[in-house]
Amino acid sequence: MGKRELFAVVAIPILLIAILWFPPWVFLAVLGTAILLAGDEILCMARAAGFDTGRWLPLAGLAAVLAASWMWNVVGLAATLVAVPLLLSTTRLAHPDAPNGSFGSVAASSYAVLFLGTTGACFGWLRLWPGDPQGVRILLFFLACIWVGDSGAYYVGRNLGRHKMSPRISPNKTWEGLAGGMLATYAAAAVAATVLHLGVGLVHTAGLATVLAAAAPLGDLVESQLKRDSGVKDSSTVLPGHGGFLDRTDSLLFAAPPVLGYLLATGLL
Repeated sequence: MGKRELFAVVAIPILLIAILWFPPWVFLAVLGTAILLAGDEILCMARAAGFDTGRWLPLAGLAAVLAASWMWNVVGLAATLVAVPLLLSTTRLAHPDAPNGSFGSVAASSYAVLFLGTTGACFGWLRLWPGDPQGVRILLFFLACIWVGDSGAYYVGRNLGRHKMSPRISPNKTWEGLAGGMLATYAAAAVAATVLHLGVGLVHTAGLATVLAAAAPLGDLVESQLKRDSGVKDSSTVLPGHGGFLDRTDSLLFAAPPVLGYLLATGLL
């Protein structure tokens, strides 16, 4: 068993226990911690790309966005998304190098907070807004589709991949891997919807699978372009065989808003 598989065997049961046997705030605490660590990795990548970003203030802003959005929903998210960029812009005035580098510093720091704060808020709402037990079911469906799809893309691409999908941004990704991931996502959706008694019907199960099959690989590519620009292979090396927290959450975070949007638009939420 490789490092990738061994880490999954250990990490996935812990996450499932947090989702199934504990109140929602425990899952949100785990999710928030992972997002903050991913945010720290984005800020490190930005510094590697030449942007003079801070560390603790953007992370504090990100924590505030997540906490406010999960406590006060859209109002909390909107308020903090207004306040944090203003704060980051204002505090830059006191930096000894100001005004040099101010544009890039504020832009990179604000991006880390806005992107991870917004997607992270939507991820948490997938658990909170449907209530119990449907919130647990939707969250498990969401995770199963992305994890199985990601594994399908990885193993099909590694063994059968021949045609590069985006050589400059992600040299290892292939069209064969993308196809394998999409098929695995649809299969996972069919099984998970049945096992979890999701109760959304075949059409919406296929609709959710389609959103996930498209959004998850896009999230991976979006992160890859940031890594290529900063000259790193992985966002960090903290997770054996998986890189960093950003590497493990990029697809999940990117897919959360469109899935939440689909649920709201179709009246399923």
